[in-house]
Amino acid sequence: MTDADPAKASGSVLTNADVNADVAVVVPFRNGGPMLIQACRSLQRQSHRHWQALLVNDGSDPASVQLAEALVAGDRRFQLLHVPQPRDIAGPWLARNVGVAAAPTSLVAFLDADDLWHPDKLERQLLLHGSSEAVLSVSGYHRFRQTSRGWQVMRTRMPPAHLDLAQLLRGNVLPLSSVVVATALLKREIRENGDPASGPFWPEHHEDYGLWLRLFARQSDLRYRCLPEALMAYRLHSSSISAQRWRSHRSVSRLLARHSRHRLHHGLLLGLWAASRLGEQLFGSRPTRDGRLLPQAFSELLD
Repeated sequence: MTDADPAKASGSVLTNADVNADVAVVVPFRNGGPMLIQACRSLQRQSHRHWQALLVNDGSDPASVQLAEALVAGDRRFQLLHVPQPRDIAGPWLARNVGVAAAPTSLVAFLDADDLWHPDKLERQLLLHGSSEAVLSVSGYHRFRQTSRGWQVMRTRMPPAHLDLAQLLRGNVLPLSSVVVATALLKREIRENGDPASGPFWPEHHEDYGLWLRLFARQSDLRYRCLPEALMAYRLHSSSISAQRWRSHRSVSRLLARHSRHRLHHGLLLGLWAASRLGEQLFGSRPTRDGRLLPQAFSELLD
């Protein structure tokens, strides 16, 4: 099997039903072709087959674009979109907006190109949406990285079972690659001019955290649900945006300022966030005490 032809390697036969998706998966990518292929393999192995993947090219190199084109050619459930150039603020916010604007389904999921899904993720979360009338759901997830022992789990995390704005102000507990959300909820955030730059994600760092804060501030009874199982794997590596810590403090300060009652409240919230981030730097990148390796459902995608 070659990385350029993962669709043929899946051995599946596409039918017209496969194109009639009930969830759109937004996958922004900027270079990193091999990781994009791994993420898309995890999507193709989903037990729930009725999805459409919106691959959004955010100024990638030709080799990565060719890999995305091979996915589209081999599997009709993939569609390739392109971010309009140029733009002033870097980051995947605009690529995600382009994907959301193109989503033809009532539900949208997000999969970053360096993350992985468990084969049962979509099936389990869509059942949760159907049974509970949730408009936003998440799952637990592994944080992993490559070590001398192989692909090792650093932490396994579970978002809270119940969530409100007060909890969310203490830190972003909704990992984007685990989210499934009602499309209508996101499209309410798009201004009437239809410009993707004015979509649900704003041109800022930590744009997903900013979106969750706005949604929960606007609707205190937002129907949120969590599956307490690790159905996503978040890859830690030096080139990930979350690793660029020098700009995080200022960016989060601006986000929290919009939702603070006064300066003292803002300072308290920022202090709690900084303490949490310091703990993450000290302990979050160390292997688990039992030295667990990444479960096979994820690690076999990395061979």
